[in-house]
Amino acid sequence: LQRPVLSVFAINYSRLEIEAYRVTPADWQAYLVYQDEYRYEDNPPSPPGERVLNTTVDLDAADDVLTEVPIELEDALDGTTGHLLVIIKPPAREIPDRYSESSQTKVVWLQVTQIGLDAVADDERLVAWATDLATGAPLSGVQLALGNSSATTAADGLAELDARQGGVLVATLGEDVAILPHSYYRWDEASWAVYEAQDELRWYVTDDRRLYQPGETIHAKGWLRLIGQQLGGDVGLVDGLQGVNFEVYDPQGNLLTSGTAPASSLGGFDLSFELPDNSNLGDAYIQLTATGAIPGDGRTYYHYFQIQEFRRPEFEVTARNETTGPYFVGGSATVATMAEYFAGGPLPNAEVNWLVQASPSSYQPPNWPGFVFGSWTPWWYYDYFYAAPAYEEDVYYGGPVYEESRVQTFSGVTDASGTHYLQIDFEAMSRPQPFSVMAEATVFDVNRQAWTGATSLLVHPADLYVGLHSDQTFVKKGTPLEIQAIVTDLDGNAVAGRPIEIRAARLEWRYRQGSWGEVEADVQFCAVESTLEPVLCTFDTPNGGEYRITATIQDESGRENMSEFTRWVSGGNRPVSRNIEQEQLLLIPDKDEYQPGDTAQILVQAPFSPAEGLLTVSRNGILYTERFQIGEDGTATLQIPIAEEHVPNLELQVDLAGSAPRTDDEGQPRPDLPARPAYASGNLSLRIPPLSRTLTVSASPQASALAPGESTAVDVTVLDANGQPVPDAELLLVVVDEAILGLSNYQLLDPINIFYPNRWGGTQTVYGRQSIILANPEQLAPEVTATPMAFPTSVALQSAGGEDTASFATEGEMVMEEAEMAYDADMADEFGAAAAPSTNDGSAPPIAVRTDFNPLATFAPAVRTDSSGQATVEVSLPDNLTRYRVMVVAVAGGQQYGTSEANLTARLPLMVRPSAPRFLNFGDQVEFPVVLQNQTDKPLVVDVVLATTNLEMTGPAGFRVDVPANNRVEVRF
Repeated sequence: LQRPVLSVFAINYSRLEIEAYRVTPADWQAYLVYQDEYRYEDNPPSPPGERVLNTTVDLDAADDVLTEVPIELEDALDGTTGHLLVIIKPPAREIPDRYSESSQTKVVWLQVTQIGLDAVADDERLVAWATDLATGAPLSGVQLALGNSSATTAADGLAELDARQGGVLVATLGEDVAILPHSYYRWDEASWAVYEAQDELRWYVTDDRRLYQPGETIHAKGWLRLIGQQLGGDVGLVDGLQGVNFEVYDPQGNLLTSGTAPASSLGGFDLSFELPDNSNLGDAYIQLTATGAIPGDGRTYYHYFQIQEFRRPEFEVTARNETTGPYFVGGSATVATMAEYFAGGPLPNAEVNWLVQASPSSYQPPNWPGFVFGSWTPWWYYDYFYAAPAYEEDVYYGGPVYEESRVQTFSGVTDASGTHYLQIDFEAMSRPQPFSVMAEATVFDVNRQAWTGATSLLVHPADLYVGLHSDQTFVKKGTPLEIQAIVTDLDGNAVAGRPIEIRAARLEWRYRQGSWGEVEADVQFCAVESTLEPVLCTFDTPNGGEYRITATIQDESGRENMSEFTRWVSGGNRPVSRNIEQEQLLLIPDKDEYQPGDTAQILVQAPFSPAEGLLTVSRNGILYTERFQIGEDGTATLQIPIAEEHVPNLELQVDLAGSAPRTDDEGQPRPDLPARPAYASGNLSLRIPPLSRTLTVSASPQASALAPGESTAVDVTVLDANGQPVPDAELLLVVVDEAILGLSNYQLLDPINIFYPNRWGGTQTVYGRQSIILANPEQLAPEVTATPMAFPTSVALQSAGGEDTASFATEGEMVMEEAEMAYDADMADEFGAAAAPSTNDGSAPPIAVRTDFNPLATFAPAVRTDSSGQATVEVSLPDNLTRYRVMVVAVAGGQQYGTSEANLTARLPLMVRPSAPRFLNFGDQVEFPVVLQNQTDKPLVVDVVLATTNLEMTGPAGFRVDVPANNRVEVRF
């Protein structure tokens, strides 16, 4: 300002004592010490610098009124720029105690400068950007110092220094000196380097099922990789890895066992151990430690598993859509659930509980890539106002309007095939959009065991869809928006002769009721008739901003459908700020994800213009920076080449410096006031998935159904991203009981997700403009010569006893009615008389007793593929009656990974499923239920006998039972 003024706010004080000390950047550390100690030390250090002002200001203010007190500092400066340490406090007689004095004393480092100084740093480099604080124009010839590192800005205002050399960046241009501290904390001033880059050991560890019972054996397999955290770091093998030491701890922290697992040439290792029979229950873990002369952090890793007592699931519940789609509003659908034992066979006459939920969804007809069907929200767009409450119906807050979800419940019983049916009727909703209906069925067996299955279906608002497309996401102001529309059926076939109404509305920011929102303006209409090719509508763009495009059609039945998307026109404005706060700019990519060889195009939409811009591209540090300008239209387009070394992501940061109009209390621009400094920032992550490093793995059992105890083999083939065989790949093959996996919802980990996590940018940015203090508009002079910046940025005082200043409506309903289709036949002669003594004379074949109930059939941790990328693994099944999941993990070299799954089933014609209690106490009485399942097409007469040890039978020890075909009965002893 013409005269530097620092404003403070006080309430219920009669005067303030003001001290000012003239300081230099060399006094910054002493200032931090003083700032840290004056509140808490009885004898605090003296303020640094030369005292140049010591005065008392009388306050002519009413009681209980917060008053702004301007402090003139022109006389304290040595010239028009400089640095001052300002101390403001009430007189001692108005402060009741020492604590109140320290809490009501404000200490501010104030710099008056024309240099706008920003900096972005990683672990080694600091890129400084010097601009004119008032306009954002780049400043050349600025002398920069950071400890022992120095540089001079070029014509673009940029210079590079060693970030490790200091914590305070000093900029000098003639007599003007500005500082930019890395931190405002006393103990955090060593350097600007945000971290010391250390390569990281990353572990992929999986076991056979995660859930175990005491006495069982655990098998685990893992691979180690070195993740380069330096600039340009990638995934690779761990040089010097010898093996892995492991220690196993139970849920109480007791050591169970320990050992060593050697490492393979591909960094793989495997281990196994047996749990004690009396193991504590709960979450246990394996502590793994890599051995050898290996680099990087993360030498120790913890793999968790559970030890529990549990009952294995005997059956599974699936759900399906019984009627064939498509489904439409005004129509109905029938869904069905089926309960079946893992080893095969239905659950007839079982209780079923349904839970049905309808939620908003989307649909994309095939063969029309690039067209938007339904409501579109860009994946990269997150706005503060997205979820704000609307103050009138025409306000748009950046996202589509969704209907509420609806939930209803029903009950029934299964029929003879273990199936139950439910009919769902669909009535119109208030907004034409697809809905997803989720139907979840829970089925209870005769022994009270319950499991759940679910299915979903899509309900269309009409049998026609309208799609929208434009060649560009954004255009320049004045360039017409060319919108293409197509009408298709559900199969993507173009439909001609249907009227289309397309509406374009510019979204204008307005300030109401304390917040900003977007209101439709400049609404334009276009009515066309569909053809077998896309039809064109053109809309004028006299003003920049965000445009919402909406297309509406009706099908032959009068059902309405609608699609809408958003397009941008350069030159639009975001809401202005009333203070010097960092504003948000919008970064709009041209694609969802990229692959090496692509060039990403990023539209930058600025909240003010013109402006100077700085692009920082980072991945574990600064890859490069690039300067650009924002023109009067408020936009710029950046091009980012994508390379293989950028997998799996790049981080973009765009910073802007410039000026913007001052605003009044209503948020309206004030052109009669001098412009204020302005700065903005935006970030965007570009996804680059490692498709070129993903293996295609297939696992094919030679026999899909076997009897318990039988053997088969699994053939595995591994191909690279180009479809070529991968020789000498290391495989893990696991065959395990699906019933156990279902208990914990076990999902095989994908190594791609483990070894290719998103990389962070590895940068830190500090902005000098974040400390600017705007003067009261009434104090503004016509000319601006320098701008004060203070650390901290706000000052307020109060006296003791004072106060601090500081559905969516649904018009229709979705009706769901239960269909009366459940089987409800009585089962005759379910129980027979007590069984007679056996008459077996030895001529009948002996009964095969199943004794091996290990849930794990195979754990092959180190299989290698041959020259054709193939491998075969022998599998011998235990005696379980169940379905087995076959899981394969493949690793090739240091960067390629893949997975695959398949199924095997073990079953018998007649199966016995006892439900024994977990334990009994002396004197207990118990009913021992046994379920007999007949998997044949004929009824069976079955003798079932219970033999006991140390138990006294209180009823018959055996029964002769009639078991209907493809059914089951429960016998209780």
